[in-house]
Amino acid sequence: MSIAVLITFPGNPPAALIDRVTGAAADVSVELCSYEEDSALRTARGRGEPLDAWRERAPGLTAAQRDAFNRAEVLLAFDVPMGLADLAPSLRWVQAIGAGVDHFRGTGLRAPVTVTTAAGVAADPIAEFVFGRLLAVWKRFDEINELQSRHEWRPTYGRSLAGLTLGLVGLGAIGSAVAARASAFGMRVLAVRRDPRAVSPGVDEVHGPDALRVVLGRCDAVVVCAPATPETRDLFDADAFKAMRPGAIFCNVARGSLVDEDALVTTLRDGHLGAAILDVTREEPLPATSPLWDAPRLHLSPHCSASIDRYLDSLFELFSANLARYARNEPLHNVIALPDGW
Repeated sequence: MSIAVLITFPGNPPAALIDRVTGAAADVSVELCSYEEDSALRTARGRGEPLDAWRERAPGLTAAQRDAFNRAEVLLAFDVPMGLADLAPSLRWVQAIGAGVDHFRGTGLRAPVTVTTAAGVAADPIAEFVFGRLLAVWKRFDEINELQSRHEWRPTYGRSLAGLTLGLVGLGAIGSAVAARASAFGMRVLAVRRDPRAVSPGVDEVHGPDALRVVLGRCDAVVVCAPATPETRDLFDADAFKAMRPGAIFCNVARGSLVDEDALVTTLRDGHLGAAILDVTREEPLPATSPLWDAPRLHLSPHCSASIDRYLDSLFELFSANLARYARNEPLHNVIALPDGW
């Protein structure tokens, strides 16, 4: 029997990528049917806000979309409708196009449906972005550029990275990619993760969550790349920032829910932190009235640390490999546990 694959993210993938999917296993059929939610709805679902207040913001489904979801056995998607479990009774597997699936709340998905993420697909470009930002701060590029704009010749020296200590909160694909680059710069790398028994190349020490505050006090920079869970919500609050070394850099490329943004602004204004780097915020798009825009020494980017030039190729490589495993009834890569109440 044919495996019915539905691809719903906006835009039509190149034909060569569709061919890769259909060639992953025998009797694969692929259907394209776009579905996209606005950022406000996506953020609200991701933050766990009550969904009843947001249902009217959800895009209305056409008859063609409903028919496509009804036929789907496998779904490759960025956004998924609320009530997906009822819309897609034949669904057995959802492959997300991103590493995070917190915005899938309200789908009603449960076993036997399997959900997999694209964890690792963007790890290398995100790690490159992290070090681009860290280098810009430590090498004082903004100050040097400002001197150039004023035609002022004044040598402005930055710090050496070799010998500095980098802390990682989360040691998945992104954390491991950051660690590899930190090691190449001669930095010492400390990591905090849920299971401290796991080891990773380029990491000098791995600690459990209970040691977070101690680790923070030993680091010249801290990079957050942990998943958004109830346990990590507001993980970085006023006490966590106070535990960091004076003058240290804070960087978040995970999810905005991990950070108490008011506490971050306060610690920047009082001069405790040397700088902050945020690629994610609690509310996206960030409102123009947010104090984050004007916080001192805060380097803000609109959730774009990943690079898109090769993202689709890497995503479809992962999906096709997983599809071949699915057809052979083998365990899939990047399976996540379905939370209660999804």
